[in-house]
Amino acid sequence: MQRKDYILREGVSLTVLTTDKFKSNLLIVELRCPLRQETATHNSLLTNVLSRCCRRYPTLREFNIALEELYAADLDAYVSKTGEVQKVCFKLSCIENDYTYDGTDVLAGGMALLGAMIFDPLLEEGAFPSRLVESEKKNLKEEIESIKDDKSRLALNRCVKYMCADEAYSVAVGGDCAVLETINSAELKAAYDRLISTAPVSIYFVGKDSPETVRDYCERYLPFTPREAELFYTDSSVKAGGVKRITEKGDSIQSKLCMGFRTHRTVKDSDYGALLLACDVLGSPSGKLFVNVREKAGLCYYCSPLLDGIKGLLIITAGIDAADRERAESAILKEIDEIRQGNITENELESAKISALTAYKEIYDSPTAIINWYSTRRGMGFELSPEEMSARIAAVSAEDIAAVMGTVCPDTFYMLGGGVCDD
Repeated sequence: MQRKDYILREGVSLTVLTTDKFKSNLLIVELRCPLRQETATHNSLLTNVLSRCCRRYPTLREFNIALEELYAADLDAYVSKTGEVQKVCFKLSCIENDYTYDGTDVLAGGMALLGAMIFDPLLEEGAFPSRLVESEKKNLKEEIESIKDDKSRLALNRCVKYMCADEAYSVAVGGDCAVLETINSAELKAAYDRLISTAPVSIYFVGKDSPETVRDYCERYLPFTPREAELFYTDSSVKAGGVKRITEKGDSIQSKLCMGFRTHRTVKDSDYGALLLACDVLGSPSGKLFVNVREKAGLCYYCSPLLDGIKGLLIITAGIDAADRERAESAILKEIDEIRQGNITENELESAKISALTAYKEIYDSPTAIINWYSTRRGMGFELSPEEMSARIAAVSAEDIAAVMGTVCPDTFYMLGGGVCDD
């Protein structure tokens, strides 16, 4: 795979990753914004509205027909969260031109549609059509509220909300229903204008086409104006202020436990690989949590660690019986302490390394994973290839894992349980 980087203009970059491994092309446009309560919902709603239609194709049916004529190309818009940054993303996936039967330049046609989605939206009297906005507000509200049906995800979000209460990280990337209710068509258009004209832009392409071709198409179809090239900071240095234990009432039989820790480590740190391996020693199918907490002690239905290497958080999630909360917490903390004391077998270390190294090799099997890798690190202002990260992991010792886990501090232990009263 060959990589070519361009600065199209100030604040607008293009990275072309050329490979003939895939039969399709993937292009993602990211507009980066600070994650803020006052803008997150507007940005989320914008992706819903812009992906429905544009001036040239004013109905969803017409828009979809245009995509079908490009060999069923796929266009999408969505928001994502990387640390304390909200990304407004536009994605084009289309078949490689070599596989068309009539010589259609699918990439050019797809990028023309992508440009229309971003730069030529359907407007009425200078604002988004009210009927369209109201329809998408209803859809977004349903999306936001659907999280209540996923108790594990709900518990994780609630844990983060308490753990990072005064930090931007706690803002819901998909939006807030109370803010959503207040948005009107004119206000949404003003938010769109600010986003398109000021947000730093990163464009990523994975496919067979030459870097020069992709650059020329970006110049033609994606006419972003110059803007400030800014990296938005994520605060990973927040100190744990003593363990907060919170219980909230749920409506399920199984309780959801989330134990939040501050790691003070991010993907930029040289010992981040040791932290990754620590999580695998804990949470793999043959790891300490499964073997000792689930199988031997019978204290949970599942138990696994989630690591955010941008914000510096580790959250261990478990499905438990509410009555077993204290025992489950103690058992999980005991396994963490075992790692801190260096009680890691050669088999555990080797298994963790094989798992991690395999995962890094598999990045190149997915265009989306390739783009996510480079996007995440670019957004933090540094470069590191999967091969370089693999070399770091291969060199990690059990002592390195013990040392990095010694700096991990408990912060917030949260439980969502059926029939449980609030603390």
